[in-house]
Formats: sequence, C-alpha cells, structure tokens
Amino acid sequence: MYRPAPGLPGRRWIDRLLSKRARRAASRDFLFETLPKGGTVIEVGVFDGDFSERILAINEPAVLHLVDPWFTRDDGSLYDGPTQDFASKETATAALEEQYQQVAHRFAREIRAGRVVMHRMLSHDAAMLFPDEHFDWAYIDASHFYDDVKRDLAAFLPKLRPGGYCAGDDYDRRGIWDHGVTRAVDEFRLHPSIETIRLKNHQFLIRKRA
Repeated sequence: MYRPAPGLPGRRWIDRLLSKRARRAASRDFLFETLPKGGTVIEVGVFDGDFSERILAINEPAVLHLVDPWFTRDDGSLYDGPTQDFASKETATAALEEQYQQVAHRFAREIRAGRVVMHRMLSHDAAMLFPDEHFDWAYIDASHFYDDVKRDLAAFLPKLRPGGYCAGDDYDRRGIWDHGVTRAVDEFRLHPSIETIRLKNHQFLIRKRA
C-alpha cells in the first residue's frame, strides 16, 4: 500500500492534503471507480504531483510513469500558455527546476523502488519510449491547445492495451485554449474504436475497445 513520502521542505503532508490544488485533484477521484488497479499507468502533465499522489494512494498501480517537461519553450513561455506569472525566462526556468526537484523528492522512495519513473520531456516525445499496448490507462493533462491535445491522444491511445482507458482534465472548459481539450476529445469520441465512459467534473474518461 502507498504511504506518502516525507513532506517537502517547509510543507507538511497535511498542508498538501488540504491545499486548494489537492482538493481539485480529489474532484477526479470518481475516475478510480472505473480505472483498473495494479496496472501500468502513465500520467502526462504532472505539475507538482498532487494527482500523482492520489493515483498511487487510491489506484495502487504497479508502475506509474510521470511525464512533464518542467522547462519552458525557447522564448520563455510555458507549453500550456503564456508565462505571465514570471518576470523572465530565467525566473520561469528556475521555478520549473524547483518544481521538478520537489516532485522527485516527493516520490523519492517510489522512484528508488522502481514504482515511479519520471520522464522530463515533452509528451509526444515520451510516447515513443513505449511499445504499443503497454499501458492499462493513461491520464492526459499536458498542453490544452487543440493541436497539442489531438497529438497527445493520437500518440498515447495506441499505447493502451485493448480495453484500456484514457482520461484527462479540463474537458468542457474554454480557458485560454478555446475549448482545445473538448474539441480534440470530442473528435476522438466519434471513432468507432472509442467508447465514452464518463464526462464529469471537467474530466473525460474514454475506453479503447477490445
């Protein structure tokens, strides 16, 4: 059974559990009613690992792959939108480096055990690391722009085993992406090989037919 690793410096486990981000992560817990336990799982777009922690605690995968670049574009912007929260590319880069180190610390015990594997790279590049039909389920939460979501779905759906699941965040949210997630997911839902399981709490859950 998963037990949380020692807290990050200056931030206790209980603080993380009760944080606004953690409460938002908990709104996705209904997905675990359907997603199979004990499998091989990939989360694409990790941020600070709040949902990763819930995956480990509730879903108990045998192996969880975490994919996130934790770096900026060449012009200093973030891959999922503008970098208005940072004064410069240097400050954005430093913040993302710190976030990466904190996630690595957060799951250090699981990484040593081989249960968590971190991939610091772009989502579509990470997809090429794995053979087809490798994962029991995937959670897609990287860039929300239409072209990027479409590319991620196309890249990772073949990596799912027959009957495997794909879920993701910010469905039916306009955001700065002009409903990029919604438009891309709805296109995939029309394919006869895809079964729509649930659309709830701005989450989508689809299944690759066996």
